[in-house]
Amino acid sequence: RQWLGYLSEAKAAEAKESPTGLRVPWTGTAGLERTLEPLMQGVGHTEAYAQVDARGSRLPDSPIKVRAPGNPYYPLSLYTTIDKKLQENIEKLAVKSGVKEGAVVVLDAATGDIEAMVSLPFYNPAQISPEGGEWNNRALQAAVPGSIFKIVTAAAALEAGVTSPEEKFYCSGHYGKYGLSCLNGTGHGSLTMAQGFAVSCNTVFASLAERLSGAQLQSAALALGLGRDISWQAENTLGLPLLRPLSGEQPGAIFTTLLPDDGGARVQTAIGQRDVRVTPLQAANLLVTLLHGGEVHAPRILQRVAFANGQTLKELPGHLAPSPQGRISPPTAHVLLSLLRKVVTAGTGKSLQGTKWPLAGKSGTAQTWVKGMPRNNQWFIGYGPAGHPGFAVSVLVENVAPGSPHAATRLFGQVFDLLAESSGA
Repeated sequence: RQWLGYLSEAKAAEAKESPTGLRVPWTGTAGLERTLEPLMQGVGHTEAYAQVDARGSRLPDSPIKVRAPGNPYYPLSLYTTIDKKLQENIEKLAVKSGVKEGAVVVLDAATGDIEAMVSLPFYNPAQISPEGGEWNNRALQAAVPGSIFKIVTAAAALEAGVTSPEEKFYCSGHYGKYGLSCLNGTGHGSLTMAQGFAVSCNTVFASLAERLSGAQLQSAALALGLGRDISWQAENTLGLPLLRPLSGEQPGAIFTTLLPDDGGARVQTAIGQRDVRVTPLQAANLLVTLLHGGEVHAPRILQRVAFANGQTLKELPGHLAPSPQGRISPPTAHVLLSLLRKVVTAGTGKSLQGTKWPLAGKSGTAQTWVKGMPRNNQWFIGYGPAGHPGFAVSVLVENVAPGSPHAATRLFGQVFDLLAESSGA
């Protein structure tokens, strides 16, 4: 589990500064092991030992024992928001689904707390390969989002008052100005903005992009928690200048250059291509934001720190992660939630109609390149149950061959069936 991390042997300078007094000190190198290292080091000289034979080999059935200072307060215990059973079951689902690269994030819809965070491929802590990248937590790494970004474009257009769900458009299959195609060139015909969202019509969103400025797209993205760090953090906490458990989080991007006045750049951005990058954590939290009327919560993975005797040292309550540019309005959030439901009832997510809970969400297929070869990122993000949401989930399947079945949508449905079973539905 990349979010948990692993230990490696400390360098000489680190060993000298270690308060543990270990002869061969180990230090956290990734994940929570790294970010929470100062809290987990312990105090005083500590030894781990076992019985050995004359050759120094450990005797069979000889348990490893630990000799440490008799301090009733240390080592500290740290409590995460992760649901261990859910985490394990989603890991099994992901492997069974055949996903090679990608991530799954499950957030509590009420709080934004991280219930599960799965990154593929998995890694063996005893055999770390820097070249393979298995230790990278893909849930915190930014990837091209494709059409899930149309949620942002719809939010910007609704906030600016340049469209409504009932507005009529016509899709011929080609958006001539910029060579953009839609539905393999056959077109959707006459449809409303709401219908265009449901079937992910590029023509509708290209039209909306031309009515918006780059600043409006960027502002809507930031207001929804994209293009910036959003994970939980606290200053001057537990003796640390900054306690930030998920320090590997990437901020993603909307525009990597100055906000463009070029219409083509805005059109490509509006459909989640060009410079846009989003992390699976941000994508799941985007749904939580909509469910809270536009209020961005900071996803939390660490909730409590206690002494060894069980006494609480510090509770770490959740907090918001507002954007300096402000927030989207509750009416806009409400409209977007209804559009997300329509995706499942009458759009690209219709295959999810057989799930145990009624669901809502948005699919995405983003074009990318890997070693000179065209590849796709597949996304499905959403929430459920639709009537009384309990969870927000994002699924990313990376670097698949163009034309492959949409594994992200299928895995999304399986994750929610698992959540329904665990909730007794």
